[in-house]
Amino acid sequence: MKRILLVAFALLFTLGITACQDTNQDNNERETIVVGMEAAYAPFNWTVSENDRYEDAYPLDGTNSYVDGYDVQIAIMIAEALDMNLVIKAVEWDGLIPSLNNTSEIDLIIAGMSPTAERAQSVNFTSAYYSSTHVVVLKADSEYANAQSIDDFDGASMVGQLNTIYDDVINQMSGAIHEDPLTDVPTIITAINNDRYDGTVLELPVALAVIETNPDLTYIEFSEGNGFTVSFEDKDVSIALRQTDTELLGQINSILEDITNQERETIMADAINRQP
Repeated sequence: MKRILLVAFALLFTLGITACQDTNQDNNERETIVVGMEAAYAPFNWTVSENDRYEDAYPLDGTNSYVDGYDVQIAIMIAEALDMNLVIKAVEWDGLIPSLNNTSEIDLIIAGMSPTAERAQSVNFTSAYYSSTHVVVLKADSEYANAQSIDDFDGASMVGQLNTIYDDVINQMSGAIHEDPLTDVPTIITAINNDRYDGTVLELPVALAVIETNPDLTYIEFSEGNGFTVSFEDKDVSIALRQTDTELLGQINSILEDITNQERETIMADAINRQP
């Protein structure tokens, strides 16, 4: 009986050591980091066809296409600093957080996402990797093109992107008609070009990218006190990761801390110049 107990104890001890070794291997030998983004949100991220690929474009997982933009370059920097292989997947906006939490198909969301309090209930956010301001994008010949304040859009048909701050802040535009939101920025821009709506709200870098490829459009940046009231979390964009990945959160924050504001602005300016 004593021998049986000793053998059993030895077996349990061995299994315990093995389990600990396996856990350590999972934590210490992780070789790949998977990043999710829309791949349709220039200048933060966009898709490049195989025929149009260039040096800065990165392979888009599961496709023959490539992806580029501010988010892509930040993802590359993070993966290199972590000494991990980078995989980038295209995920629709509303599927990003479920892909992170429910299916674990991705490890990080780097997609121009604002760290709102609602989102922070289900994900962890890093410190900001970019900060911006919000502007109105509309046709250059629009009757509202000379607006000086967000209160100068009485009767304007305004549309935002679904489930984003872009849509939320339209409610601050006194007298504007708040239309049902659309799913993505390219669809919104096409609708404005086709005179379905008067305008939309975007972050300044996104607006600059839109104007670059849509010369009939312009944007209005308002002076202090005349623009949108947004919290710091709505001006910032951060990287989202699972709430259990606390060690990874600390590592990424350390990496972001080493990227100066000047470097960030240079990366963004270069992305705007490269965007299709």
